[in-house]
Amino acid sequence: MKKHIHFLKKYIMSRPSLLLISVILMTLESLSFLSIIGLQQRLIDNILLQGQYELVPEIVCLFVLAFLLYAVLFTYAPHMMHRNQSVIQSRMADDFMSYVYRISIRQLQKERIATYVHYITQDLDKVADMIGNQIPRGIQQLFVVLFVAVMIGMVSPVMLIACFILGTAYVILGRVFAVKLKKAASHVQKAKSGVLVHIEQGISSTREVLAYHRLAWEKERYDKLYNTYYEKVMHEGKQVNLKMITSEPLNWGVRVLILGYGGLLVLQGELSIGMFVVLFQLGFQFIQYLQDLFNSFMDWSAGGASVERLLNVMEGEQMDEGNTPVPLPLQSLSFNHVDFSYEPGRNVILNNLTFDIPMGIKIAIVGTSGSGKSTIAQLLIRYFDPDAGRILVNGKPLNQLYRSDWTERIGIVFQEPYLFPDTIQNNLLMGTEDEQSANLMRLACEAAQIDEYIVSLPEGYDTFIGDRGITLSGGQRQRLAIARALIQNRDILILDEATSALDLTTERRLQQAIDRYREGKTTIVIAHRLSTIQNADLIFVMHKGEMVESGTHDQLLNREGLYREMISLQDLNGEGQQTDLLQSLNQSGPSALA
Repeated sequence: MKKHIHFLKKYIMSRPSLLLISVILMTLESLSFLSIIGLQQRLIDNILLQGQYELVPEIVCLFVLAFLLYAVLFTYAPHMMHRNQSVIQSRMADDFMSYVYRISIRQLQKERIATYVHYITQDLDKVADMIGNQIPRGIQQLFVVLFVAVMIGMVSPVMLIACFILGTAYVILGRVFAVKLKKAASHVQKAKSGVLVHIEQGISSTREVLAYHRLAWEKERYDKLYNTYYEKVMHEGKQVNLKMITSEPLNWGVRVLILGYGGLLVLQGELSIGMFVVLFQLGFQFIQYLQDLFNSFMDWSAGGASVERLLNVMEGEQMDEGNTPVPLPLQSLSFNHVDFSYEPGRNVILNNLTFDIPMGIKIAIVGTSGSGKSTIAQLLIRYFDPDAGRILVNGKPLNQLYRSDWTERIGIVFQEPYLFPDTIQNNLLMGTEDEQSANLMRLACEAAQIDEYIVSLPEGYDTFIGDRGITLSGGQRQRLAIARALIQNRDILILDEATSALDLTTERRLQQAIDRYREGKTTIVIAHRLSTIQNADLIFVMHKGEMVESGTHDQLLNREGLYREMISLQDLNGEGQQTDLLQSLNQSGPSALA
């Protein structure tokens, strides 16, 4: 609970004055409405019953002023609350996304994408509404309840005591149902998140489902999740209905009490008719405001479930952002006794890996499948940190450097790059608006062997490429991603199977163009096809998480090692079968051909 309060306090204190103004305006709105009720006493007693018609202009003016004040505040107070809610929600979304960007990849991979979408579209909205709307309104309702209670007590202490007893019972019921409703709301949100996740996955997998004729299976999965969601919603509805059944008698009990006891006081001459009418309406307003206050507590309980879900994300495992600037210029990069596994303690991927990566040259990393080539790339861009050992940049540990500074120095292109549902130009520039990047765009696309295709399109670089670049072929997506990386012109560029979808001729031309474009900079190429990396200045050969060989192409050919075996397999069986043969090597080891 303390964590929840601290979380809410952070955003309440970000706009304390405006939230206070909202409370004041809403309180004045309620008081103006209550003043309209109070004026009815003078209208009935002084004018209608006593005939003091000279008071008509005064009372009419007071009615008009009260109505105008109420109308203005009725319009402006909610506007102020909505404005506060929107600003708070925007600030919360910024903070939440900053946490998401710092979440460790291990943690991020445990959740589905749609789950995080649900956090932003549902939970953030609920919490922002609670801070900007429900809490100020609850404070206003509490103040008005106390104000009305004082007014009733001044007329009849007996009625106040009776109303207080019924109100206390009402609040006790509220606390009982608050726990149940919070739990029910949490289950509803979790089930709803499951449905949204499945919908997102179902849309993404439409082609596969149709291709394998699994529509009935997909529908069965959806029906199961939706039925679970429906059951949770119905359970929540039952709790709400049960609350109403138990609380409504208390609501009507106040009215019956005022009608009976107030009528008796009128007959005894202790209460005027005008005051009786006002007292009846105040009693109705008392229980109404009490009910609103009770509903606010219910909403706070439901909002508490959303706060808890957000805190589970924002307090999860996060990447160390570092505390030291990146030392420039980059002169050395090395792995020093690095161990790593994606599941700590199981299936070791890198085992005591130690090697130096020279700067300013083209480097290739090859090896058998599962040997740790791509893992090296993911450690270099700090998707993960080593389990043991260190990665050193100019002698300084990589995990101590500012992560934002480091990512400005290193870039990567994956085998399956992500493209935004936007134009080609926006995918290439990714929000970069400086003139230099715009000028580099055509040069980078020419180097990536994609410019000729782009300019042949009717809309050229303004062509919309659809979700994840679905209108492009696999090779075109890869070349577009390479062009994007060339525009950024990082000190270190990693190509992780980035040309796997290209034919050999295009791949060779592309590699030659990249070599010219990045002359003097560090390029790390991870590839299965050995023919495209033979001109690398330095080749590292991986096998089962260890660096077994290094050297130039000619140097490695002169040795009786794994690289020579892979070259022999390539020459004997052709490029197309190389991946499968590397997988067999992974099982049998470098001595397979000995």
